[in-house]
Amino acid sequence: MLYHTIQKKLQQHRVFFTVNATERHLDDTKIRIHRSLKLEPYTAFLQGNHLWSMGSFSYSHSVLPITTQMGRYCSIAKGVSVLGIRHPLEWATTSSSTYDTNFSIFQSFLEDQKLDSKDFKVRQLPKQQPEQGLIIGHDVWIGANCVLKRNLNVGTGAVIAANSVVVKDVPPYAIVGGNPAKVLRYRFSTEQISKLLQSQWWQYHFVDIQNLDIENIDDFLEQIKALQSSLIIFSPKTLQFSELL
Repeated sequence: MLYHTIQKKLQQHRVFFTVNATERHLDDTKIRIHRSLKLEPYTAFLQGNHLWSMGSFSYSHSVLPITTQMGRYCSIAKGVSVLGIRHPLEWATTSSSTYDTNFSIFQSFLEDQKLDSKDFKVRQLPKQQPEQGLIIGHDVWIGANCVLKRNLNVGTGAVIAANSVVVKDVPPYAIVGGNPAKVLRYRFSTEQISKLLQSQWWQYHFVDIQNLDIENIDDFLEQIKALQSSLIIFSPKTLQFSELL
């Protein structure tokens, strides 16, 4: 979609593309969006031209796949990337010349040599796992220059250290790092993590949360439990792909 055709709706929905709310896209910039888009207000896509499903109060300084699903209160640093398709390492060659003759470097060779793809066997890639895509929970912090597997689930509250290569799912509230990334420690105790997940504090807007004692996890858990019956769940309208047509 061209930016000028959806600009007004995105502005009205409080979707931003810079930290200070100025514009960075040209009218004819092509914005890539998947049909599964579910976008809450107060979100920011600070690099590139992709939009993906994102919860309120989250932002990304990196370009992620348009099929990504991201929760609320997430912070994505610069330079985060997602691995491409798996090459057939069990074959004699991993080169994409065996299955992707539409690539210009291979297509031009065929044209120059007056050959056709029918002159040799073009193979299908080995069957791969179903694409679940990149799923990021709530309150996730991904540091700079991380590399993520295509099909990955990053649990709520997780932290991924800068420059990590993540090839396995990340448990809730785990801090992972390294190549390949491993669990370094958990942010809180097992009991505290269980209570945090049960509280679903991300259902509320940040003003309610900031008024609690976020610097002491046990006090925070007690306060959120005591106040939940009086707090109003933040349920904004979700912008979907069909509304941008």
